[in-house]
Amino acid sequence: MKKYFFIFIFLFLSACSNTSSTFVNVSMPNFKPQTPIKTESIDSGITIALEPINIEQNNNYSDYFENSVLKIRIEKEIELLKENLEEQMATIAKLKGYKIVNSNPDYTLKSLISIYIEEQNPQKSDSFVSGDYVKSNLGIQFQGKISFIDAHNSQNSTDLTSNTKLNSLIALTYPIKNDDGINMFKTTISTVPTQLNKGLERPAFEIDRSFIAFYKNTLNTVYNNLPKAIDTAQPSNNPEKFNSFENNSSFEENSFQPSKSFKNTPNDNSNAKKENNVNKNQDGVIIFE
Repeated sequence: MKKYFFIFIFLFLSACSNTSSTFVNVSMPNFKPQTPIKTESIDSGITIALEPINIEQNNNYSDYFENSVLKIRIEKEIELLKENLEEQMATIAKLKGYKIVNSNPDYTLKSLISIYIEEQNPQKSDSFVSGDYVKSNLGIQFQGKISFIDAHNSQNSTDLTSNTKLNSLIALTYPIKNDDGINMFKTTISTVPTQLNKGLERPAFEIDRSFIAFYKNTLNTVYNNLPKAIDTAQPSNNPEKFNSFENNSSFEENSFQPSKSFKNTPNDNSNAKKENNVNKNQDGVIIFE
């Protein structure tokens, strides 16, 4: 009887120590680009209005993931992505010689970002000590559509697109809430995006890397394809005047269609796919290394 008592005490102390050391702090991804080599802007007198970026989410994941800290972290990353893209796109527009205005612009820049998150094969399991958890695989892909529009003739516009996706699925094991069982053996679940349960560092890193890849790809796309203001002083009715950027057949041109090309085999070393990521512009401005 004494033997079982000591076992119970050991499990109790293990559970208590587990709740105090179950979290690790993982900072949010850094969306800041390096400082451009050349920052002089052209005083062209041509104006542009930058509309707030519109975010469209297409999600296909379980209710378990909906209530996970990884979901909370992704939502925060989307906010940071939007905020920093808007800030850096304004900088690029100035570098191209445009004056940013809120009304009566010569041109308008509209942006739509579609994000597709898919969770595959969620399987619920339980542990006597650590509580309930889910094993699954996660895929993420992004599409950005940036429309450069002649405000005086909306038919004269050019679409720039930027697409990024993970090459393979991310293997996940994350805790979930359950009101049943012995409270002291439950794993506490964080609601802070930078405070993750142990074991989620690698998945968080892969998710962060996909966001950064899309962020860099989008800014490089805008910088390398947005025409200089001095080249738009005489607007043309020919939309082919500007360089178009389209380089991913897994998306429809005018609407977001989730790709079914996620690999079935999880890969903890999965890389974010970046298409047409040009590092240096002909004017000598490096957006990203």
